[in-house]
Amino acid sequence: MQGQCVVAVYNSRNDAEQAYRAVVGSGVPSDHVRLSNQQPSQGSSSERVDASSGGESIWDWLFGSDVPEDERRVYEGHMAKGGAALSVLVDSPSMADLDRIEGVLQQYNPVEIHEENRDSSTAGGSGLSGSAVGQAGYGAQDGEREKVIPLPEEELKVGKRATETVKHIRTYVVEEPVQKDVRLRDERTVIERRPATGAATGQPMEREYEVRELHEEPVVQKDVRAGEELVVHKEATERTETIADTVKKTKADIDKSGR
Repeated sequence: MQGQCVVAVYNSRNDAEQAYRAVVGSGVPSDHVRLSNQQPSQGSSSERVDASSGGESIWDWLFGSDVPEDERRVYEGHMAKGGAALSVLVDSPSMADLDRIEGVLQQYNPVEIHEENRDSSTAGGSGLSGSAVGQAGYGAQDGEREKVIPLPEEELKVGKRATETVKHIRTYVVEEPVQKDVRLRDERTVIERRPATGAATGQPMEREYEVRELHEEPVVQKDVRAGEELVVHKEATERTETIADTVKKTKADIDKSGR
């Protein structure tokens, strides 16, 4: 992963320290800011090396890539006079990001070296011209320089769950008029007079006779019998349903202009 490294050289150590604090205060992570040839200030967490330290070149340390020899002599001259270099790594920079960082660095009077490197600047150099504020490719020197940008995306998964639908069956009683015929028998007493057909018997006396009549009348009785019945059962069917939805996917636009 390539970023952009913005470097400024200051004659005053105090200016370099102020520029460091201003850059960190603007939101740049402290491990992206490197200050050379300075004693650590209280509460500072930046990495610091001396310009005369062995091992890794101060320019490799600041820029993350080799610096041409002619440009190195110009900067070493300022460093030898007590100056300090401040390096700021800008991840995946846009022009607005670079302009903002350069604007912060310019507020603390970086050294102008236009005349000193006018003739020594080359197309393959670090791009430091016009002043001590410049840009260079920050190469991936070790595993920590690699930046992985995730591109997450959503995946549509369709499952199923069982839901219940309740059917209620209620029985109730209604009355309906019905008719039914029944044959009834009635008796009626009929009295007739006719001449006696035989000889008289006995003496006249008072007597009382009783004659009974029979009458039939309807008697209503209700019996419960089996009428109809309801048979309840369930039938299962299957259906295919198409689910249409949207999912989110992360894409990336890569600026191939090299700026």
